[in-house]
Amino acid sequence: MSSQASSDSFIDDLGIPSDTGSASLSNVLNTLRPVEKRDSGSTVPRTTEQQSSEGSECAIQVLYEGPPKCQCCKNWVEEYPDDLRRQVEDQAAIKQKAFIKRMRKNHDDGKPLVLDSIVVQSSSLKKTLGEVFDGYKGITPSLKKVVFKSPFHPFYHRWGLFTEIVERQKREDTASAAYSVLLYNELQKELGDVMSEIHDHIHHGVITYQLLWALFEPGELIVASKGGHERFYVVQGCKYNAKDGYLAVTANFVDWDGRRFGYAKETLAICEYPGTQAITSLSAYPADLHPSQDEARVKAINRGQKFRDLRGFQYKAYSGLTANRGSVKIDGRIVVDASSYFHANPDEQETLGDLDSESIAPQMNVMEETHVDDDDDDYGGWRCGTGRRRESRRRERLKQRKIENGEISEEREPDPVYDLTDEQLLLCSTRVRGYSLKLKRWVLFDLKNISDIAWNDGAFPKLMLPNGYQNLILSFVEAQSDKKLAFDDIIEGKGMGVIMLLVGQPGTGKTLTAEAVADKVRKPLYMLSAGELGQDAQSVEDRLRTVLELTEKWDAVLLFDECDVFLQERSIDNMAHNEIVAVFLRLLEYYRGIMLMTTNRANAIDRAFQSRIHLTLHYPELNSVAKEHIWKQFTSQLEQDSTLTDDVYSRLAQLPMNGRQIKNTVKIAALLAHKEKAELSIEHVRTVLHATSEAHGEII
Repeated sequence: MSSQASSDSFIDDLGIPSDTGSASLSNVLNTLRPVEKRDSGSTVPRTTEQQSSEGSECAIQVLYEGPPKCQCCKNWVEEYPDDLRRQVEDQAAIKQKAFIKRMRKNHDDGKPLVLDSIVVQSSSLKKTLGEVFDGYKGITPSLKKVVFKSPFHPFYHRWGLFTEIVERQKREDTASAAYSVLLYNELQKELGDVMSEIHDHIHHGVITYQLLWALFEPGELIVASKGGHERFYVVQGCKYNAKDGYLAVTANFVDWDGRRFGYAKETLAICEYPGTQAITSLSAYPADLHPSQDEARVKAINRGQKFRDLRGFQYKAYSGLTANRGSVKIDGRIVVDASSYFHANPDEQETLGDLDSESIAPQMNVMEETHVDDDDDDYGGWRCGTGRRRESRRRERLKQRKIENGEISEEREPDPVYDLTDEQLLLCSTRVRGYSLKLKRWVLFDLKNISDIAWNDGAFPKLMLPNGYQNLILSFVEAQSDKKLAFDDIIEGKGMGVIMLLVGQPGTGKTLTAEAVADKVRKPLYMLSAGELGQDAQSVEDRLRTVLELTEKWDAVLLFDECDVFLQERSIDNMAHNEIVAVFLRLLEYYRGIMLMTTNRANAIDRAFQSRIHLTLHYPELNSVAKEHIWKQFTSQLEQDSTLTDDVYSRLAQLPMNGRQIKNTVKIAALLAHKEKAELSIEHVRTVLHATSEAHGEII
């Protein structure tokens, strides 16, 4: 519909005689305004806004892009081309217009001039637009000028509301309606064809890449395929990347930073494609177009509840690929702990927005570009818009990040209650941050691969230990778990941990003891070897301090395996070793957790360690009875049948093998039998023993 036709319709709605239909809208308004008498007795129209005020004239001023005067700003002139060189928008007559149309050169095919922007000056229009864009940040009627730039996408998203407001004003506020209709008709000419094309495409369930932006209204819910999940987001905005050929959709979701839940941002990229594509086949699209939206919502909310329950730090099992780039397969125990993750990876820390509508409200930039004088530019000649202060904002973010990291480094327990609404649960991330105890790495974990631990309660009773060892070990560990029973040193903070030394040859059950104890008391087991700590005192101190802090925080059992190099007695000939031992002793002094150390060289232990070890247990060599029991125990755990008899087990027990060697032999023999699709037999065991040089004589 043309601007003239719309004006005629509006005139009819106001009940004005039809013979005025050819008049300008300004003249029509004059018939509606109260009049006042001049001294001469003539009358003049009186506007609702003073004629001298900006935007008071219900008319449009068209400006054109003139020859540039600087590198940063467009030079707007009344006529194009023209010799006019002064800033025409400062002229009084132009400042009185309701809004200004600014036309720029078109460097593409088609019209020589295209609409660049609309500068709204009318206070009535600014008030109306404040209602149209309610919920957007950045637009307020108090601004002197409100600038909307082509291609005017926000107006498309709020066109229905704009139409409703105009119709209401026609009925209730004719003065405001006149200004609103003026802008409405101008935008209708600019957007009408595009809106019709968009509606037609969406009606048929398809969209072109050029019109893809129309699907992503700021503040609306979308669904996206991400990491094998259907995830829900709230749109912040979108922008085409012409260089790399994709539409970047900035979207909000709910995340956890180790201290609180909040909104985080993620960029979803939809690559350029030819022709049309089914909307629901896109990697992201509006949630209300999802063919099974209710089912998808229920699934996402349930997943959000799992995400919520994994706040703080949790000890879990994991089986599957990690959610990092360059994902790896993990089958083992993990600790979910976002706070410690960010402490170890501060560059990944982002400040979360509060869980309120203000945090995810779309931002609209309606400010005029400002000219930057080269002489006054403190930022290396950066030009118009937001770029000038970008560096100062970056520095402020870095300063704030340091503050945030400082807070995170403090051990603070999370609040006990977090009531997320269903709409917030819907937006929860599908990944949690934590530590892989197997890989010894900080990792992003996929929620779908996390499960509760299947505790091995049968391992501890089956330990082949001397009489009384099991109860002794368990009593020490359980006493440490019960803080009321913890024994403190005279000096506060010292001697509050439990340190046990397990002495014995390889394969006698020292490591198995630690694994069984950890499962018995439902605690994480952190296995540490001397090689992980480095070779100089500083690296040993840094790494060991980190491990001790984590295991104490997680209330874990720390197994320091084969720690002979740290326990070895000091001498005046090896100062570097002495420094390492001194560091180790000092850190152990204030450790509050449970540590099990293993060694096979008890006679070489430094005397200073002996006073810090609460319990030393000696593991004897396995006798034939113990070895026969171990052979039977490992074969009974197999999922395949076995033809091994008691006589065979008795003969196998005579071999000079330790527990680890027996375990490896059974495992390899079982794989061999599985390949042959046969039951495990003595022949399979014999083959492995001969191959590994474990057979002795004709005993088997």
